[in-house]
Amino acid sequence: MGSEVHVLLALLSFAAAEDAPADRYILGSYGRAQASSDLSGGRGESVNVVAYGPRLEASPYAEIDLGFQHVADGATRFSALITPAIAGDLFHYDGQWDADLAVRNLYAMAELDRGPGTLTAWAGSRMYRGDDVYLLNFWPLDMLNTLGGGLGYGDERFEVAAHVGFNRVLGQDFQLQTWARPEPGGVGEQDVVVLDRQRRIASLKGHYQLPVGERLTLRAKAYGELHHLAEGTRLVDDEFEQALPEDIGAAVGLQLSAWGWAPHSYAHLFYKRSSGLAAYGELSIPSSGLAPDYTVAAAREEMFALALNQEIAERVSWSAGAYVRGFTDADGQELDVDDRWELALATRPIVNIGQYVGLGIEASHQWLRPNGLNPRTEQHDVPQVTKLSLLPMLKPAPNTFARPMIHLTYTVSLLNEDALAWYDPLDQRASSQVQHFVGLGAEWWMNSQSYR
Repeated sequence: MGSEVHVLLALLSFAAAEDAPADRYILGSYGRAQASSDLSGGRGESVNVVAYGPRLEASPYAEIDLGFQHVADGATRFSALITPAIAGDLFHYDGQWDADLAVRNLYAMAELDRGPGTLTAWAGSRMYRGDDVYLLNFWPLDMLNTLGGGLGYGDERFEVAAHVGFNRVLGQDFQLQTWARPEPGGVGEQDVVVLDRQRRIASLKGHYQLPVGERLTLRAKAYGELHHLAEGTRLVDDEFEQALPEDIGAAVGLQLSAWGWAPHSYAHLFYKRSSGLAAYGELSIPSSGLAPDYTVAAAREEMFALALNQEIAERVSWSAGAYVRGFTDADGQELDVDDRWELALATRPIVNIGQYVGLGIEASHQWLRPNGLNPRTEQHDVPQVTKLSLLPMLKPAPNTFARPMIHLTYTVSLLNEDALAWYDPLDQRASSQVQHFVGLGAEWWMNSQSYR
């Protein structure tokens, strides 16, 4: 419980601060929790064959934003933010007095009004990201978890921002390896760091937005990342050393957006092309599909994504999300199950009944086409899953994203034979082509600094 105690002490320190008249505290939260059933006595499980499936079956997760902003003068502001987060099964469900606790934000920021715009500087650990595809619960373009710092400058029309960060992800002795060695004198052992190679990540993004008339705003955004992992040597045993050469990666992307033609309405179109380390994500350790020299510089990922929401008066709203993703690993094999194209799309109309009640219907489809054979069946399987959901909900306003929301969810998932074969034969999801999910849950964001 030591880490939990340290976090609680950090949170309590905010309450002890003495604020000046112009200073303010920051308090916000994002969270979701859901009890579920599969109608056969078990818990409702997520049924997905692609990387980013619909969020309706998402597991419990919560963040609490606690911060403080100090106004040095009318044109200079300093702030600090800490965001502890909890994920996984809850005590009231599994009876275990523990939690998967992480710190998602821990940084300070300075904002200085200079000329027509504002200069921003920050340092620390933060979620550094842009717009998401809400129905599929992911960020297609700029989505980094980073420890570092950055600079930005912008005004109401444009913004440019750069950042550099570092990580050293644990696992497989890929970035960090320690080796037990005898203590001097021969009594006991000590852990010696024999491999230490940080990944360096740099990003640059900029956007320009253009008002059109009184209600519509258009925006174009460009984005890029560079990844670098230094060379190193890890020990396989006391006598054998394995060289790990340096590795690189890059990503470039574009986003086109429009919003404002109706309340709470928007549309985002994304494109991103990644190579090398960037194709695997900043917190991943490539474990398969490596080149013979253990690098992944030859890996490629290409993605198109769409997110939109349309509010029609106060009675009807409609959300949609979709993406197409192609991935090729670095091993050079053409018929490889790791190389694939995948697609997911979801649409959710909501009819609002009065001020607080809504009835949503969500339909989604997933399609996965690997280049190689399914190792379980030795066949070229193409899994597909279609989902139909009914979503009665209570929320404080008739728009799509009014929160907090209490919802009842019923989802039926229809799997083809290839999708059944994608799961282990002992997995309950491999038992039937028709899977059920019934959930009673809640979702909220209240002054969230990450979901604004």
